Parts: sequence; C-alpha cells; structure tokens
Amino acid sequence: MTFDRRVLYSATFMVLLLIFNPLTAFAEGRFISLDERKVTLIYYGSDEGSMKNVHFLDGTLSGLFEHVELVNLDDVNAEKLRNSEIIVFYSAYEIDDQKKLNLFSDYEGFVLGIGDGALHLPQFSDWTISGKQSVFSIGEKKLERPMEILKIEPAEQMEVIEWGQKFEERFPVILKNSAKGFVDFNTFDSERRFIFSKSLFSLFQLEEPEIHPAYIRLEDISPVSDPKQVSETAAYLLDKGIPVYLVIIPVYINPETGKKVTLDDAPDLKKVLEQLVSRGAYVISHGYTHTYHSTETGEGFEFWDSVMNQPITALAADESVAKIKSRDEFSSLEEYGKYLRSLQQIESQYTKNKLENSIHSLTNWGLPPTAFEAPHYAMSSNGYRVASQYFSAIFGQMQVSDTDWKVMTAPLFISSPAILNGMTLYPETIGYVNPDSLDPIGEVEEVLDEVAEVPGAVIGGIYHPYLGMEYLEEFVSLFEKVPNLQWIELDQYPHSVQTDYVQISMPGDGRILVKEEFPWQTKITNYFKDNPVEALLWVIVAVTGIFLSIFIVYIFFLRIRYRKQLFEERN
Repeated sequence: MTFDRRVLYSATFMVLLLIFNPLTAFAEGRFISLDERKVTLIYYGSDEGSMKNVHFLDGTLSGLFEHVELVNLDDVNAEKLRNSEIIVFYSAYEIDDQKKLNLFSDYEGFVLGIGDGALHLPQFSDWTISGKQSVFSIGEKKLERPMEILKIEPAEQMEVIEWGQKFEERFPVILKNSAKGFVDFNTFDSERRFIFSKSLFSLFQLEEPEIHPAYIRLEDISPVSDPKQVSETAAYLLDKGIPVYLVIIPVYINPETGKKVTLDDAPDLKKVLEQLVSRGAYVISHGYTHTYHSTETGEGFEFWDSVMNQPITALAADESVAKIKSRDEFSSLEEYGKYLRSLQQIESQYTKNKLENSIHSLTNWGLPPTAFEAPHYAMSSNGYRVASQYFSAIFGQMQVSDTDWKVMTAPLFISSPAILNGMTLYPETIGYVNPDSLDPIGEVEEVLDEVAEVPGAVIGGIYHPYLGMEYLEEFVSLFEKVPNLQWIELDQYPHSVQTDYVQISMPGDGRILVKEEFPWQTKITNYFKDNPVEALLWVIVAVTGIFLSIFIVYIFFLRIRYRKQLFEERN
C-alpha cells in the first residue's frame, strides 16, 4: 500500500525542516539528536519501587543517548566501567558491598549519582551530609507537597542546577562539576520527573532541542463504535493537518452473551475507517478483543490477568485460573523455575495468538496496523519480549512490574527502554479527556504545561471518539499553543509490523508497504474464526451437499442396476 501524494508532501516538508532546523534528527523515530557517548546505568535495589525508577531512568537516558546499557551493581566489573564514558548510578538504599564500590575509585569519566545510596561511591566520599531538610519548591516549581532532601556540603566547587527552597533558605538539589554530578531524588513521581528530565541537558551539556513532538490518539475504536463519531472526530483532525492515530480493537465481545462482533458486522464503520486510512490515518493495533475474563471489550484487560493481578496463565480465562504459586510451595529452586517457565510458555503462546489475530484481521480488512498499544498499558516483561517480535513501535506507558499492573512509568522522550526489547516507545505524557472530571480540559492543560517545560518532551494525549466534538476543539487548542510543536508522522521513520504471513514496512519516506502471503487454509480458518455463524451455515451447506451428492450417486447407480436387470429380462 502506498500513499504517493502524502509522500510528496512529506518529502517537501522534511527537506524544509532539515534546512531550517538542522538540530533535529529523525533517526529511528526520534526528534532529538542522540548523543553518541556510551552510558552505563548502574542500579542497586531490586524492589518494585526501585525498579520503577530504574526503568524510568533507562527510558529517559535512551531518549537522549545512542548507547545506554542497564546493569545491576552485582554484575559490574572493571571492564564495564572502562568501556563507559558516562556512569549513571542510582540507589535509594545504603550499599554495604565495599568491594563493588572500590571498582569506581579509578574511574575517570563523568559520574552522575542519583539517590541517597549513590553518595557511597568514592567520588562523593569527601562530601558532608548534615541531616535532612524539607523544601517547598525546587527552582521556580512549587511542589504539591513538601519534599525531604539531604543537606549536602560538597568538598569542591559545584554548579547548582536546581535549588530547593524553604522560606528564605536554599539547599542544593541537583549539582555538578566537570567530573561528577548528583541528583537528590530517590523517586521520580509527580514533579520530580519533569525537574529531572529538564536538568539532564545541563548535567550532560546537551543542546536543548527546540521541537516538541506531538500526537493525538483516537482511542478504543471497536466494531460497536459509532461510525459518525469516529468519522467526525478523525476528519476534524485531518482537516487541520493533524495526523490521526486510530487505536482499533478488531473484535468486540458481548460480555453477557459471549457473541463476537467484527468489522464485517459493522459495514458503515468499516467504510469510515477505510476512508480515513486512505486519507493518511495510521492504525494502531489495540490487541484483538481487549478482554480476558468475562469483561466488556474496551473495559477489560487482554495481556494481563487483572482479576488475579498476574501474568496470563491460561490460553482462555475461566473459573479454573489459579493464583501463581510462590517459591515456598516448592521443594527446590529448580522445581520453582521449571514451574515459572511452563507458565511463561503459556503466556507467550497466548500473546502470539492474540497479536497475530489482531494483525491478520486488521490487514485483511484493509487497515494494516503500524504500531501496537497494550490494553490499559498492562503487559509483563515477557509479553513485551513477544510483542517485539511483531512490532517495532509501541505507544503509551510501560508496565514495569511482573507482579502488579499498577506499577507503570513512562519517559518524556521518544526512546527505546531495555524492557521493551528493541521497540521504540512513543510515550503518552498528558493523559486523556475525562468527561467525569469537574474540569476535563483544565486537568489535561495542567499536565501539558509541565511537560512543555521540558525541552524535546513528547506531548502525547488521548481522545475517545464517543465524546464526539464536545471537547475536541478545546483539546486540540491546548496542543496548538505549545511553541515549536511538531506532529509525529509515523511513516517518516523506519518501522515495521510482521508475522509469518504479513509484512508491513515503513522505510521512513512516507510509504506504508504491505505484503500478504496467506495460505488458502489460513484464509479459510481466519474467515470462519471471525464469522462463526457463517461458518456454521457453510458447514450445514457442506454436509447437505455431501448427502445430496451421495443421494444422487445412489440414484444413478440404482437406475443403472435397474436398466441392467431390465435388459437381462428381455434377453
């Protein structure tokens, strides 16, 4: 599939953009010129809170640097340190492994310490910490609640990038010199992630990008969506020159009857979607049914068992799904590992089935997907590994726990965090328009203003077509007021979606190329799977045809036998 007119417009636009804004780089779907220095992110502490912060740091750094390696302190050796030009060390806890800490004594590159535990590094051994202090603001940012920081007295001259303030007193929170830096944050919730992300350009002497990449996703479009609302909202965006991202669930399941509804059952909606794709709208696969247990499509989860709050453990959810066993229920670590691997195999097969069904269904309907978004952003690390075999781009946030779907995070930059196994993340950063809120637009605006203060941060938001035009114009106006905002055109970056039978490729020049090679058996199987009622009718027709053929053959041979007997009698 090619969109020749859009190729011409996009190519012209890209040339002009590169001429007038040479700081912008578009390699691998990013708007920020990635620094080529080798960064090693070393962490200590494997609890869920620590790992959430680690994955945020990994995602953020990989949005700024070309080479980022994520390493547990236990795996650090002298060679890894020698091969690193920058070390980012994160720990919120006291470190008692002095042997590991000594490895850093001779390191000559730049060290950025983050969290209380990082002060155990030799680079900070001569600093004085005289207790803790609460501050009410950092820089010009007034905090939602007071934040406790260390009272740091560096032994050498340091540049203070951000001060914490309590009334008239000031305390350094983020500081650096030519050899090292320190960030006095143990977590990156709320305001901290904005403050930290902004400070990185000063900490690493990076040139601040001028452009804010942006997108709007039209979320949760399924076969029962109102065609008029989908058409109206998408057309409004396209008419304003805003790329449209259609987040589509191919199959709707009625939670009361279990009946499946596909786009073949919604010809008006299907026609609308085909027209929007022909105008340049992008399709994002939002799973296959957006449900696992007996929940309604769009409300339920699909790649995470939300009822048990655990990874998928059965190919079909029913009452027999059990809670994953704990280590103490096994006599040995080997038996426990074998048990977990068997569950992971089930989850992998389930995820493969769902993703392939989604890709194949959408492609068969003329709506080839260009990226993936997990329902409710919920997916285990193994799920991401499987998804990366099919998609190179993913939208939304990241679930960073294999035991609790609520543990999520997202960087502010387009990036490739290690947990996504090579997929490029286009983060959702400003949320969605919530009609149940007292101030649906005001809430989004408050977050957007914070994101826009971070150079190069993605302005990524969600709008549900079922809201119609009620809030859309105001929602779009929030984006349009951001200086130097540039809408993300996904086909301008090299991405791909693939299965054994479908290859969807975007070379990065405005084309979306689709190649299908389904065996006839697969086509029939997929058709009957998506249209079970018609399948039953065809089975009835086939059985009736077989019996009718047998009857005709029987009559034919009966007549031959009768004529033979008649001929013999005459003789």
